[in-house]
Amino acid sequence: MIVPVSVAGCSDTVLSNGSEGEGDTIEIMVENRTDDRAQIGVRVEDDDGEVLFSRVYELESGHLDSSAGIETTPATVTAFTPEGVSATWEYAPDLDMDCDGEDIGLTLQSDGSIETWYAC
Repeated sequence: MIVPVSVAGCSDTVLSNGSEGEGDTIEIMVENRTDDRAQIGVRVEDDDGEVLFSRVYELESGHLDSSAGIETTPATVTAFTPEGVSATWEYAPDLDMDCDGEDIGLTLQSDGSIETWYAC
């Protein structure tokens, strides 16, 4: 089941945290904007439901991790926390962005919601 979530544009914070172009690699960027340490699970699948990426991040407050990426264009992305917050969305970056593979970004907000976004 696809749950709609808001998609925001790129921000200076994201671009200043090491998201330089990596060729054809689609980076996965996970950010914690809560006041506490947080665990955020991320699962990325292709059109056939095959898992392309699966990882649980443990991030301090205010930290972003962009150390992982995938080489294959995904179909869906799911993010979740142990507290039951979750979001699933189709990988559908803005086609107006001029880059080879739009990176996947997600932010755990202080209100407990997950904001999704794309960057080059």
